Amino acid sequence: MNDRDQINQILKKVYASELGLIEQAPNIALKNKHGLSRIYAALWSRQPAAIKTAIFALTMAVISAAVYYYNTFTINYFNVVMERAQIEAQLQRRNDLIPNLVATANKYMNYEQNVFTHVSDVRAAVKSLDKTIELKGLKADDLSVLSKFQAVAEAYPILKSSEAYTLLLKELSDTETKIVEMRIAYNKVSSYYNSRLKMFPGNIFNLVFRFKEMPVFESVVRAKTTPGVK
Repeated sequence: MNDRDQINQILKKVYASELGLIEQAPNIALKNKHGLSRIYAALWSRQPAAIKTAIFALTMAVISAAVYYYNTFTINYFNVVMERAQIEAQLQRRNDLIPNLVATANKYMNYEQNVFTHVSDVRAAVKSLDKTIELKGLKADDLSVLSKFQAVAEAYPILKSSEAYTLLLKELSDTETKIVEMRIAYNKVSSYYNSRLKMFPGNIFNLVFRFKEMPVFESVVRAKTTPGVK
């Protein structure tokens, strides 16, 4: 073989694929895909119309059930979240409102305590006098006590400590009642939601959706204790 023949052989090897001298390797994956498609088409074509209809109906039923349970779980979950938010709102209301009511009631009590102190002093002074002695016969100290009582009464003509404490107790009772009622409502929706996650066939679909159970309500540490009334 001369040099020219060797060069031709080298060129054929280098450009064999471009010149069509080498056969392309068959695409095995494509052949397998086409083969599976042909097998599936053959099997499906051999099935009676009733079986085809049943398979289609079953597929649609599974899809519909999946959509139904997903929407149901989502709605129930947000119902639980809403009830929990209502409880936390009432706990926050209790923590914000009650201390203000206590301070208001204590303020009125301080006002009336001053009046009651002066009233007791006046009564003691009057009892020490003879019932037949007129008011002009009172001593200077007694008159100063009476003037103090009059000054306090004029400064605070409407003392409402009893109403303030009545309001305080009413607000305490109303708030605690609302918290109890909302906890009951929360337990109901939470239990219903958790039961739907565990019941068949919802539990099967939840293997895919992975909704989590809602825990029993636990308030924050600061809100667990009702502010003291002193």
